[in-house]
Amino acid sequence: MIITHLSKCNDCYKGLIFFKKMMSCCVLPNEYTFSAVLPICGGIGVVCNGEQVHCLILKHGFVLDLFVGNALVGMYGKCGDMRLAMKVFDEMPERNLVSWNSMINGFLWNKMYGDAVGVFKEVVGVKCVGMNEVAFSSVLSACGNLGGLDIGRQVHGFVLKYGLVSLGYVKNSVMDMYVKCGFLEDANKLFRTIEDRDVGMWNVIAMGCVQKGNFGEACKFFWDMRCEGISPDEASFSTVLHAAASIAALEQGSMVHNQVIKTGFGCNLRTVNSLIKMYAKCGCLADAHRVFDECEGKNEVTWTTMISAFQQHGCAYEAIELFKNMLDEGIKPCYFTFVSVLSACSHTGRVDEGFYYFNAMSEQHNVNPGLEHYGCMVDLLSRAGRLGEAKNFAQSMPIEPVAAVWGALLGACNRFGNLEMGVEVAKRLFEIEPDNPVNYVLLSNIYTRNGRVKEASESYCFFPENFEMGIIVRNIKRFHHFQKGLRSCRDDW
Repeated sequence: MIITHLSKCNDCYKGLIFFKKMMSCCVLPNEYTFSAVLPICGGIGVVCNGEQVHCLILKHGFVLDLFVGNALVGMYGKCGDMRLAMKVFDEMPERNLVSWNSMINGFLWNKMYGDAVGVFKEVVGVKCVGMNEVAFSSVLSACGNLGGLDIGRQVHGFVLKYGLVSLGYVKNSVMDMYVKCGFLEDANKLFRTIEDRDVGMWNVIAMGCVQKGNFGEACKFFWDMRCEGISPDEASFSTVLHAAASIAALEQGSMVHNQVIKTGFGCNLRTVNSLIKMYAKCGCLADAHRVFDECEGKNEVTWTTMISAFQQHGCAYEAIELFKNMLDEGIKPCYFTFVSVLSACSHTGRVDEGFYYFNAMSEQHNVNPGLEHYGCMVDLLSRAGRLGEAKNFAQSMPIEPVAAVWGALLGACNRFGNLEMGVEVAKRLFEIEPDNPVNYVLLSNIYTRNGRVKEASESYCFFPENFEMGIIVRNIKRFHHFQKGLRSCRDDW
C-alpha cells in the first residue's frame, strides 16, 4: 500500500527505499507490488534499478502477468531502453490496449516518432484491440513532431470515427498536431468550431501564432481569452510575454505584467523569467532588474536570464558580477549561463578571466563546453588581437568549427589588418557558407586596408555564379554593383 501510494505521488526515491526494505525483511512481493515499483524505477530513469526488479519478477514467476508486463514495457521506455521494452512486449503472451499505448508512449518519450506512428498503424490492424483517447493523443503528438500531416489527418479521421473529438485534451492534441505541421489555418478552423474552449486550447493556438511569427496575433488571442473569462496559466503568460518581447511591444508586455500580478502568478518562476526577458528585449533593463530583485527563490534560469540581459545591453561588468553573486548563492550555472559570461568577458577584454571560467565549466560545474562556448573563446582572443592563438584554438577544437567561429576570426583580421590570415580564413568561409556576402565584403576590406586595391575589387568575383543576391559598394569614385560573380565596372579602386 505504501509503495503504491508513493508511486502515485511520484515520490520515486522514497518508494524504491521502501521496496528494498520490504525485500530485506523477507516480505514476498506480488504482482501489485511489482506493478507499483516499476513506474518508480521509470521515474528515476536509471535502467539498472528496473533490471534488478525484472530479475525478481522472473524469480518469483510473475513475468507472464499482463499488468506486470505492461509496467515493464513502460519502465524500460522511461529509462530510454526501447530495445528491452520491445523484447518484453514481443514476449508477452497477451496484450491489451495499455500494452500498445505503453509502446507508443515509450517511443514518444525517446523522440522516436516514426516508430510511435508505426506501432499505431499496427494496433489499428488488430481488430480485438479498441482505440482510446490516450492512444490518439500520443500518436497525434508523434505526427506533430514528425511533421507528418498526412498520417495526422488520418488520425484526426479516426478521432471523429470513434466519437472522441468532444474530449478536451483530444481536441488540444489535434490542434497541436496541425500547428506543429505548420498548418495554423487548419488549427484555427478547428479552434473556431469549439464552443467550450479551455485554457489549453487557447494556449495551443497562441503558441502556433508564435511559431509562425504572428506575434501580434498571439497577443490578441491572449486578450480574447481574457474577454471570455478564461483564467490564464503559466503557459499562457510565457507565450504572450515571448510574443510581446519578439516585437518589442512594451505596452503589451506591461499590461500582461498587470495580469500576472492580478491573477497571482507574480511568484511563478517561469512567469518571472519570461517577464525579465520581455523587459530586457524591450530595452527596459531597469524594469527587468526590478523584477529580478523582487523575485524570491530564484533558480538557475532566473539568474541566467538576468545575466544574459546585462550582457545583451552591453553591461558586461554587471553581467560578470551577477554571475559571481549567483555562485555565492550556491546556484549551479547551466550551459547558457556560461555563454553569456564568456561573451561578457570577450566584450570587456578579460582574457585570463574568460579562460578561467571556460576551464571551470567542466572541472567545477560539470558543464561540457559546446560550439557557443568555443566560439566565445575564439572571439575573446580575436578581440584582444591575439589572432594566432585564436586560430590555433579554433583548429584544436574537439568540435568542427562552424561559420560563426571563423567569422569572428575574419572580423578580427579585418579589424587588425592581418592579410595573410584573413585570406586563409575567408577561403574556409567561402567553402562553408558560399552565399554569405559579409565574408566577401570583409575580405575586400582587408585587402583595402593593406593597400591591395586590385585584389579588393577581385574578391567580389568569388561570388558563386548562381548567387542571386547583389551587393552595392561605394568608394571614392562611384557605386559598384556585384551580382552573380560579375561587377558593374572594370576599373580598380
